[in-house]
Amino acid sequence: MQAYVLVQTASNTGPIARDLEVIAGVESAQDLRGPYDAIVRAGSNHRPPETILADIRKVPGVVRALCAPLVASLHDAPRTEAA
Repeated sequence: MQAYVLVQTASNTGPIARDLEVIAGVESAQDLRGPYDAIVRAGSNHRPPETILADIRKVPGVVRALCAPLVASLHDAPRTEAA
């Protein structure tokens, strides 16, 4: 299962993406500006999403992690031939 995880951190926490990328099941992580401080793309055939989310929440400075499971992707849709 693939999911995006929106991460909020404590106000004194700096960039956190590098700390998130080392978690098993995290495919990528980027630091953000705005209401969320980082976004993670997670997915694993060997680890349940709940386990990955629990590991993200254990990272020092993380105060909230919101999981948004991916239900469809344009990359999954069949391509049509241009006329």
